[in-house]
Amino acid sequence: MAININEAIIKIKKAGPGKVRAVPMEGQNIHTGQYQIEVQENEEWIPVAVGVTKTIAENIINQAINRVICG
Repeated sequence: MAININEAIIKIKKAGPGKVRAVPMEGQNIHTGQYQIEVQENEEWIPVAVGVTKTIAENIINQAINRVICG
């Protein structure tokens, strides 16, 4: 699955910081394996980005939550 960072950021911002998480993908090592970013919609966790490292997942989440749009 290709990752669309902009789409993931929009979904994370919409969900809010309390409804987003980064979790190891099934069968992956918690320290060195691949992660997926999930947002909670209607009591269900939906993946918005998969196959990234833990550091990249955390960076994407932080960027989405801390991004301020000036206009």
